[in-house]
Amino acid sequence: MFKDNFMNKISSSDSLVLAPAIDEEVRNNNFDERKHWKVTDVITYPDGKKEVREYFNTVVDDCSRLIASLMKGQDGYKGITYWAVGSGAGTWDNANPPAPTVRDNKLFNETYRKAINASDITFLDSNDNPTTSITNKLQIKVTFTEEEANGELREFGLFGGNATATKNSGIMINRKTHGLIYKTSGMTLERTIRIVF
Repeated sequence: MFKDNFMNKISSSDSLVLAPAIDEEVRNNNFDERKHWKVTDVITYPDGKKEVREYFNTVVDDCSRLIASLMKGQDGYKGITYWAVGSGAGTWDNANPPAPTVRDNKLFNETYRKAINASDITFLDSNDNPTTSITNKLQIKVTFTEEEANGELREFGLFGGNATATKNSGIMINRKTHGLIYKTSGMTLERTIRIVF
C-alpha cells in the first residue's frame, strides 16, 4: 500500500506510477479548499500502465459571476457544462509552468472541450463520499477517451453559463496549468475534481 500526497491509501501495483503534486501550497498544506479545488488525473497508457497525478487548481474571479447569474435565474445560463483542455505554450517549464491568476477568463490555447453531463456530477458528504443529499461539495469525473483531446496538454478549466462547444465560450470557473501530458490515441485520461463552496 502507498499513501499519496493527501494520505489516501492506494494499492501497490506494477502498473501504477504516483506522481507528486508540484504546488508549493500543497506541500505546505497552506491552501483554502474553497479557492483551490483538488484534482486527480489517472492517465492510462497503451501498455496498460497507469499514472496518477494530484494537484490543486485556482478558482477564478469569474466563478462569482456564474454563481450570481444562476442565483438570478438568468435566461440561457447553466452551471458547469464543459471541461476544456489546452496545450499551453511549448516554452513552458514542465516543472514550473506559469501559474494561473484569479483574473484569467480563458485558457492560453484551448484545444478541446468535453461536455459534462448531469450524471458526471455528484454531491459529496463531509467525508467525501457520494451522497444523494444536497451538500456544499461536488465531484465531477470525466474521461477523455482514446480519440479525445490528443496532443500536448498543459492546462485545463471548467466552463459554464452560456458556454457552448465552441472554444473560449462561456464563463470560466477555474484554471490549472501543469507539466506536459502528451496524449496519444492509445491513451485515456480520467479527470476528477472535487469542488467545495
